[in-house]
Amino acid sequence: MVSGFAHSQSAPPKLYAVIFDVTVNSTGEVEALKVAKVIDPSTHTTNAVNVAVPESYLSAAKALLIKKNYGPDPTHFNTWLLYDPARPNRADIDPKSDRP
Repeated sequence: MVSGFAHSQSAPPKLYAVIFDVTVNSTGEVEALKVAKVIDPSTHTTNAVNVAVPESYLSAAKALLIKKNYGPDPTHFNTWLLYDPARPNRADIDPKSDRP
């Protein structure tokens, strides 16, 4: 009997990079986090793409980034995290880790 659910090899997830503007306070803790732009790494450019980033992802990103203490210099910098629209609650995506 053949199942109605085909478990074939699927295409890898479409990942985007979310570029953040980060501001830290004098103790090196994240004070502000703002999306600067979203890019599609597969295009090999830094041109922004029109991809909506949900609040659930922003909350996960902030929770991940506030775990680090960055030091007071610089007080403002940019960083990026990967975003998978199929997993909008995850900001700790590492496609090279065998972790789902």
